[in-house]
Amino acid sequence: ICQTLANLFALTICSSHHPQKPSRKRRNTPPPTPRRKQKQSHVLIRVFWCIGSVARQNNNACCKKVTMSRRVELSQLVELQRQPDHIRNICILAHVDHGKTTLADSLIASNGIISQRLAGKLRYLDSRPDEQERQITMKSSSIALQYEGHLVNLIDSPGHVDFSSEVSTAIRLCDGAIIVVDVVEGVCPQTRICLRQAYQEKLETVLLLNKLDRLVLEKRMDAMEAYRHLAQVLEQVNAVVGNIFASDVLAKEVISTKDQISALEDTDDSRIYYTPANGNVVFGSALDGWGFTLKTFAKMYQDKLGVPLDQLEQGMWGDYFYSPKKKTIEKGAHEKGRKPLFVQLVLDNLWNIYDLVDNRDPDKLKSISEKLGIPQTARDLKHADIRIPIRNLLSQWLPIDSSLLALILQIVPNPRQIPESKAEKLLCSRMEDFRTFPAQTQALKQDILKCDSAAPNLIVFISKMFPADRSAFPGSVAECFSRMALLDSADGDSEQADEAFLAFARVYSGTLRRGDKVFVIGPKHDPKSLAMDEGFKLEESPHIAQVQIDHLFVLMGRQLEPVESVPAGNIVGIAGLQNLVLKTATLSSTPYCPPFVDLPQIATPILRVAVEPKDIQNMPRLVRGLKLLNQADACVQVRIQESGEHVLLTLGEVHLERCIKDLVESYAKVELNVSKPIVPFKETIVKFVGTSEENPEEELAKEREREKTVTIHVPSRQSCVKLVAIPLPQEVIELLEGSEPILKAHAAAQDSSEVSQVLQDSLEELKGKLSKLFSEAELEEFNESTVDRIWSFGPKKCGTNILLNHSDFQHSSIWNLKKPERTCNDFRSNYESSFVNGFQLASLAGPLCDEPMQGVCFVVLEWTALPSIQEEDQTTTTVVSHGPLSGQIMSAVKEGCKRAFQNQPQRLVHPMYSCNITVNSDVLGKLYAVLGRRHGRILSADLIEGSGQFDVSAVIPVIESFNFSTEIRKQTSGLAMPQLVFSHWEIVDIDPHWVPTTEEEYEQYGEKADFTNVAKVYMDSIRERKGLAVERKTVEHAEKQRTLSRNK
Repeated sequence: ICQTLANLFALTICSSHHPQKPSRKRRNTPPPTPRRKQKQSHVLIRVFWCIGSVARQNNNACCKKVTMSRRVELSQLVELQRQPDHIRNICILAHVDHGKTTLADSLIASNGIISQRLAGKLRYLDSRPDEQERQITMKSSSIALQYEGHLVNLIDSPGHVDFSSEVSTAIRLCDGAIIVVDVVEGVCPQTRICLRQAYQEKLETVLLLNKLDRLVLEKRMDAMEAYRHLAQVLEQVNAVVGNIFASDVLAKEVISTKDQISALEDTDDSRIYYTPANGNVVFGSALDGWGFTLKTFAKMYQDKLGVPLDQLEQGMWGDYFYSPKKKTIEKGAHEKGRKPLFVQLVLDNLWNIYDLVDNRDPDKLKSISEKLGIPQTARDLKHADIRIPIRNLLSQWLPIDSSLLALILQIVPNPRQIPESKAEKLLCSRMEDFRTFPAQTQALKQDILKCDSAAPNLIVFISKMFPADRSAFPGSVAECFSRMALLDSADGDSEQADEAFLAFARVYSGTLRRGDKVFVIGPKHDPKSLAMDEGFKLEESPHIAQVQIDHLFVLMGRQLEPVESVPAGNIVGIAGLQNLVLKTATLSSTPYCPPFVDLPQIATPILRVAVEPKDIQNMPRLVRGLKLLNQADACVQVRIQESGEHVLLTLGEVHLERCIKDLVESYAKVELNVSKPIVPFKETIVKFVGTSEENPEEELAKEREREKTVTIHVPSRQSCVKLVAIPLPQEVIELLEGSEPILKAHAAAQDSSEVSQVLQDSLEELKGKLSKLFSEAELEEFNESTVDRIWSFGPKKCGTNILLNHSDFQHSSIWNLKKPERTCNDFRSNYESSFVNGFQLASLAGPLCDEPMQGVCFVVLEWTALPSIQEEDQTTTTVVSHGPLSGQIMSAVKEGCKRAFQNQPQRLVHPMYSCNITVNSDVLGKLYAVLGRRHGRILSADLIEGSGQFDVSAVIPVIESFNFSTEIRKQTSGLAMPQLVFSHWEIVDIDPHWVPTTEEEYEQYGEKADFTNVAKVYMDSIRERKGLAVERKTVEHAEKQRTLSRNK
C-alpha cells in the first residue's frame, strides 16, 4: 500500500511539472476570444502590472505574511500582557449571519492557529456542536492574537437576538468594537441594537462593510451600481448613529422644545459618523479573506498618479474624479459623466477579477497573479471551483487581517486611555452620586484610569461564568479539577460533570496572581457601610467573601493556556470561583471597592416552561443541573413557583431549545418532562363606552356607572373602606414602565439612612412628568393635585398601578424618602401599612386568572374606623374569631380592589413580539397568510432598493409565536429568517366574559356565539394551568346521541 501511494504521489508531481498535451477531440472547448475582449484583458493585465510594481516598490509583501504566518507562542503573549500600551480589547458585533465568526476565522488564521484555507469554513470559535449545526453563534468566545508587536484580545459575540445577553458580557470587557454589516441586507434590527450598545458603553468602533462579493456574484451589479449601493448602506448606518447621538444629547439636557435644535448644533458630532475618507471604514469579504481601506489603494496609486497621499485618500470617496491632464483630483464626476475615483481605481479592478468566476480563464488569472507577485500553483489554477484561486489571489493581495487590525491599533484606545466618564460609570450606577462614596472608593477611579500592574489595589470584573470542557485543560490542571469534582460529588450524586466553570473576566488594576487571596464582592455590597459602621465585620456580611485564586488561563478560543499571573488591561479566565459567583461579580483586594454596575439587559425573558424529571427520584440531580444552567447562561432565569414547579425563563424558542439540551446532556443528565410554553399575561380595565341617547339601554348604562363604587366592611365591623377603580391614561402607563428602575431604587432607599441626591432629583423629575400628564388627562378624577395624593405604586411598589387617597386620612407621602415622625393621633395610622399591603396583593393577582394588574388606579373615597372602636377595645374573642385588625384590613382592601376591578370592563393584556423579516416578493403572500393565522399585524413592508426583496415589520402575540420560525421557513422554502424580539404589552380588545345578549347579537353570532373568543380561550388555558375553576359545560351538545359502539 505504501509503495502504491508513493507511486501515485510521484505521478502527481510529474503531471504538475509536465502537463499532458490536450487531445485533439476536446469537449467543452471555449470559442475563440474576440479581439476586443483580448484587448480588454491585455489592458487589465497592464493595470495589475502597474499596481503590482507599485506594491513591490512599497515592499508590500502581504502574501508572504499569509503564507509564512506561524503560531504565536504563549511566551510572546505573556510578554505582551505586561505592556498595557500595546494591548487592544475588541469585540465583533453584528446582526445574525452578517459574517462575524467568518471574520474571526480570518483574523485567527493570521496567527497561524488555523489554516488560511479553512478560514470561514471551520468556525473556530463556535465550539458547541449545536453552533456548528445551526451555523449561528450562541456564546461569546475570546482569543488572544498578536499583530505587529501588539496583543489583540478578540471576542466574538452572537448575533441572534435570543443570545443578546452574551453581547452585553462581551461589550463590558472591551474598549472597541468591529461593527459588521452585510452590504446586501443593510442595517438590520440587531445592527441598530449593537450600535446603541457600543455608544452607551463608550466604545471606539470600526465599520466593516462585508460581503462585497455578493454584489457582483449574486446581485449582478456593475461597479457603478455597487458604488451607489454602498453609499446608501453607509448612509443608513450613519442615520442610526445620528439618531442615537441626538437622543442622548437631548436626554442629558433639560431644555425646552425651542432650544432642541440649538442644543444639537452646539454639540460636536464630527467623530461619531463613519466616513471612508476618515479611515474608520473597511470594505471587504470575510469569506474570501480580503479587505481594504482607502489608504490601501491610495498607497498603490500615489506615485503613478502624482497626487499626495492625503489628497488621494480624501478624493477616493465621493463625487471626485482624476484629471490626467492636470494630474489633480477634481469634484463633479457625476455632472461631467466621469467615473468616481472609488469606481475607477478600486471596484473596476475587483469586478474584473470576479468576472473570471463566470468567464473562466486560468491564463488570465495566472498572469494577474504573477504581475501582483502572488504565487499560484497549477493545481489551484485548474481547481474545479474557480473561486479557490480567486480567493487565494485576493486574500494575499488585500489581506483583511492587515487592513482591519492596523485600523484597530490606530482607532481603538489601549487600556490606559479609558475615558474618565466610563471609569466612573463602571463604579457608580445612574441612581447614585459618585461623590457620596468613601474616599477610599473614589480613589479607585484613578487606579482604573492608570491601569498600572504595580498598583496596590486589585480590581477585576467578571462578566459571566462559562463552562469549559475538561479536555481543554492541560493534564495537571485537569487532574486537579477531577479531584475537586469528586469532593463536590460527596453529597450523594456520584456522576462527575464533564465541564468545569471558569470566570470570564478583565483585570482593570493591579496584577492577579495564582494563590492571591481576594474579596469576591456581590452585587448588593455597599462600601458606604464600612465607613459608617466602625464595628463592621467582613465575616458577618453576606455580600462579600474571601477566596484564594487557584488557576489562571489565557483564553485561546477552544484551548486554555495556564499562566501564573495576569497584569492590568488583559482578559483572563479564572478557575475555582464556581461556588461563590453566580453570574457576575467584582474581585478586589480592598473591601471598599463597589460592585460594578449591572450589565445592560437588551431583551426581556418572556418565554417560560416548567420542567420536572420523568423519574421523581432524580429531582436532586435536576435541582443541581438548574443551578449549573443558571450559572452558565447569562440570560436564563430559574424560578420556583409557589406550587413547587421549577420554571425556566428564556428569550425565545432557540434559547429554550439550547437550555433544555444543556440540562439533559450536560448539567442534570436526566430525562425531563417539559411543559408547554407558558406566557405571562396581565389584567387591566378599559373605559366604559356609554350608549347613545336613542338606545333604551342608556338607563342601564347609568346604573352600571353608579355601581362602580365598592363598599366593604372588615369581618369585625371595626372599619369600612369605600373605593373605585378607574383606568390610567396610556401615557401614564408608559411613563411608569420606563421609570421602573427609579421606583425600585426608591423602594430600596426607604429603609436606608442615606439617600443619594441623584435619586432625589430623579424622583422630582418623575413627579413633575406625572403631574403634567394628569393635568392633561381628560378624566375628571385626575388633576394637578393627583400626584400628591398617590399613596403607593404596585405591585411590588414599582408597577404601573396606583393607589390614590381621596379620603380624610393623612397618608405618608410617597415622595418623601425619609419617613417623618407622626404627630397626629389618628387611630388609622397604625394600620396604614396593612392597607397598602392589601393593595399590593390585589394588584399582584387579578380576578380574571391570577395575573398581575396593569394600568389600574384604585381611588380610596372613604376609610373609616367606627368611633366606638378603639385599639384597646379588641377583646380576645374578637381576635380569635376574626384575626387581628391589621389582617382584616389587608384582606378587606384586597377583596375591595378586586370587586372594584370587576365592576369595570375587564381585558387581558398579552406580550407582543416585534418581527423583522426580509423576503422575496414571490413569497410575500405566504408570509402574510402565516402572520394572519397567528393574529399578527403588518406594520410596514418596504421594498429594498436594488433588489426584489421586501423588508417586512410586524408584531405577533408571544403566545401565537411557537414554531413560527419553522412554519415561515417551510412556507418560504427557507428564504425567510424571522427575528423575534419582545416589543410591548397590548390589550386583547375582547371581553373574556362576553356572551350574546341582544337580538342583534343573537342574529349575528347565534345563541352559542359561533366564533372564537380569543380572550376567553387565553383566560381558560391560564386558569386550567393554575388549577382554578373554569366555566365550561360538561355536556356541550346534549341533542347529539352517543352510542356504546363509539367506545369499542
